[in-house]
Amino acid sequence: MKPTAITADRSKAVLSITWDDGQRTDYPFYELAAACPCEVCATERDKLAEQGLDPAATFKPQSSELLAIEPVGAYAINIAWKDGCRYGIYSWDYLLELVRRRP
Repeated sequence: MKPTAITADRSKAVLSITWDDGQRTDYPFYELAAACPCEVCATERDKLAEQGLDPAATFKPQSSELLAIEPVGAYAINIAWKDGCRYGIYSWDYLLELVRRRP
């Protein structure tokens, strides 16, 4: 699936994506920041897992304040966070996987 619309509501701290099948998915900024796929954040989550901790429950991003969203080709977006993390490339597949992981 691919997005037909992406909007970021900074006052509610939510990124909304409307997919080409008509479904809309809301992503709280905190959820996206905590799941940042950049190498630095992934390494931190791996360290937590090695210590026997659940990274999904214990990894806390330094900031979930959105600075910018930029397209990456036709397959992803890059999100820059206020804490300086700006290398996470969120592919459409990765964003859909985040929804599947929700309880």
